[in-house]
Amino acid sequence: MNPVAVALIGGFCISEALYNNFIGLQSKKNPDFQNHTALFTGMIGCLAVSMLFVASYFSGGMELTSDWWVPVLITGGLIGGYLYAEVKAFSIGDVSLVAPIASTTPASIILASMIILGEMPSRMGWLGICFVVTGTYIVNIQGYFEQRNSEGYVRRWRDWLVPLLMLKKSVAIRYAYLCVIIATIAINYEAMAVRRANVAFATACIFGIGTIINLAIAYRGGITRKSIGSLMNRYTLVVAICLFFSVWLPNLAFRYEIVPYVGALKRFQILLTIILAYWIMGEKKNFKSRFVGACIMVAGLVLIVSG
Repeated sequence: MNPVAVALIGGFCISEALYNNFIGLQSKKNPDFQNHTALFTGMIGCLAVSMLFVASYFSGGMELTSDWWVPVLITGGLIGGYLYAEVKAFSIGDVSLVAPIASTTPASIILASMIILGEMPSRMGWLGICFVVTGTYIVNIQGYFEQRNSEGYVRRWRDWLVPLLMLKKSVAIRYAYLCVIIATIAINYEAMAVRRANVAFATACIFGIGTIINLAIAYRGGITRKSIGSLMNRYTLVVAICLFFSVWLPNLAFRYEIVPYVGALKRFQILLTIILAYWIMGEKKNFKSRFVGACIMVAGLVLIVSG
């Protein structure tokens, strides 16, 4: 695997792990945060998109090719649909059941990449991606196990398959799978977009659309000076900077490596998030089980890189 792509994904993993934990700190410091998530997302989106436009100016300009705007609009529209489906899934469903479903995305990306871009991983890459999917699922399902343990239930083997078995019964689960489908398609068109224009410029356009959607949602819910003031702090700025690197670096990696590898390696940030959450947030529940899942992901990472 291309070493430049590995380094870029490594930078993404660090910034994404910091991004996740600083959002957690923002939520803890601001009791009203949950009521203004769309506004917060819009604010950090504006800051990150501004940084991306500046980065595009200093990295060669727009560098547009023919039909560059087509994948940008497709990706932006898909991201808008993804945001709606994600919010819907988490608002009407159990987070501990919805979250594990996202772990299947790297596997579905392979099929979509073969169809849309004609990109195919090696045999070692296939095996590595399977390890990443398994490890991610183990990490994410721990939230459901914590809930079951607190209610006094004894764990059964069927509990490992609950997010799959609930597909027919739960609307939230169906929305979660819709998120997977949208993300699977979007990442391929996103790769196409950043290969047809300056990476920072194309990324700014794509996430600019998502930011506008979030601000529209926030406006519909009502924006006040108090709500804006409660979010104007150093954590918001840090999160915005982390978001800038989290969307720019992996898109740069698309210039050096195929989509299935980039999509799978991005899951490595979960390991760093777990470790940082342990030290920064003091989240120690099921740490050993989560860490085991993360180690399986690392094994997959090694296979992908060596393949």
